[in-house]
Amino acid sequence: MKLINKNIDMISWTSKDGAVTPVRFRLEENGEAITIKVGRIIQTEKNKFGGSPTLSFLCSSIVNDMEKIYEITCNCDSQKWLLRKI
Repeated sequence: MKLINKNIDMISWTSKDGAVTPVRFRLEENGEAITIKVGRIIQTEKNKFGGSPTLSFLCSSIVNDMEKIYEITCNCDSQKWLLRKI
């Protein structure tokens, strides 16, 4: 996987017990907005990055008729999402 580290717009579900589930996200590439629906969550990890708690999701989606595996991260303090690797 290639390291990307791009900020993304995310739509996610949060259950009443606090579990976060990413649903779809939008990123800009070459000045064009691309929306990707999260097809499958393979793995979830809780980490600390710079002292802030983060949630990392290893996911899979179909993009341009090909399966892509990628990692997205949520900073729990700032609620900012990042596309880390694809």
